[in-house]
Parts: sequence; structure tokens; C-alpha cells
Amino acid sequence: MKAIIEAQNLHKYFGPIKALQGITVEIPEGLTLILGPNGGGKSTFMKVSLGLYRPTKGTVRLLGKDPWRHPEARRGIGVAFDPGRFPKLTTGREWLEFIARVRGANPGDVEKAARLFGIEEALDRRIDGYSSGMLKRLSLAQAFVGEPEVVFLDEPLANLDFESVPEIVGIIKRWKERGRSFVIISHVWEPFEALADYGVVISGGKVYLKGRFHEIRGQIGAMFRPPEGS
Repeated sequence: MKAIIEAQNLHKYFGPIKALQGITVEIPEGLTLILGPNGGGKSTFMKVSLGLYRPTKGTVRLLGKDPWRHPEARRGIGVAFDPGRFPKLTTGREWLEFIARVRGANPGDVEKAARLFGIEEALDRRIDGYSSGMLKRLSLAQAFVGEPEVVFLDEPLANLDFESVPEIVGIIKRWKERGRSFVIISHVWEPFEALADYGVVISGGKVYLKGRFHEIRGQIGAMFRPPEGS
């Protein structure tokens, strides 16, 4: 089993802010959940791992390559950020077609990704008219354009109604069963616990817990469960 991410003593500073402070972790194929509080460093770790931020110190490898020096390492990787960032005056179709070109996917993959997340009827509307839920679905659709082998999802259940949660989890489940790997950043783990192979808890820019998910599930529950009587 090859590693998706290999980080060694990884640091990232933004001026006086130490966002990452010595993270060492190896994330395998399968589905990995990266958990932790707001501002704990989860999204920074994802962006450094994708080569969007340069490490201050330490090393990171994405599918065996330094993503900062070799941006082609992320060419076949799907990514959804939270919150999504889109050019508001373009249509959903124009945005997904841009993603398809960057990724080297076929134009027909745009329609497939849109149908997967139920936004096909909104593709030709300008993005500035999308609701928060539609923006989330557009962000998720961009990650699946071209059917990448590895998908990074930042808070994939944010801004979704209750009815949509099992739908999105079901899509991830089906794609995992087809052999795709996922790295999912989330505040919640319960919807994904039956799918998770590996887990990492990041807080204060450090790894507090890591391991096979079924082995650390109890520790994760204790870590995030409110104190009794609260």
C-alpha cells in the first residue's frame, strides 16, 4: 500500500502564527479522516500537502513527490475547499470546464460530475446566483471531475441540509468501493466512521492522535465528547 501523504517534522508559519508545529504522519490509501477544532491546522496541513503553501520547515510528499517543486503531482487529484472560491461572474459549467482542462479530463466529465451532485440544471446559471448549498455541491463536483484516483475534501458536509448528508456520504462510499482514496477534513466523524480506514487528529498545529480508525475510534469519541453533566 503506497502513501498518499508523507510528512516529516512539518512546520508552517504565517508571521508569528505557528499553524503547523512538527507534524509527522503517513497517510495511506483508503479513506482518511483528519479531525480537530477550528483553527487547529487541518486545512493548512491539507494545503501544504497539496503544494499550495510552501513548508517553513520539514518535508512533505504527495504520492511520492514534493508538491511544491513538482506541482504536476496534484494533476490527477480532486480537491474541494471549504469555503469554495469561485469567479462569481462565470457559470457553473464554465468553472467545471476550466477544472476539466487543468486536470486533463474530457469535456463530458463536466456533465457527469454535475449529475452526480444534482446541479446539472444550474450549470448554465452564473455562480453569483447560487445558494450556499449549491455552492457546496459545485465545490464537491469540481473534486470529482475526471474521476480522479485521490480526492481531498475539506468539510464536505458543511452547508448541507440534513437530507443531503446521507446522499453525499453515499457518493463517497460508492467511489471508495471503486478503489478511490479520500482525505477528508471534518469536524464530525460519525457519518464517515463506517468508511474510515485511518484517522488523524490535529490541534494546535500538532498531531494528537493517529492510527487505524477502528483502533482509535474510542479515543476520538472521548476526545470530542462533552464532559458529563455539561
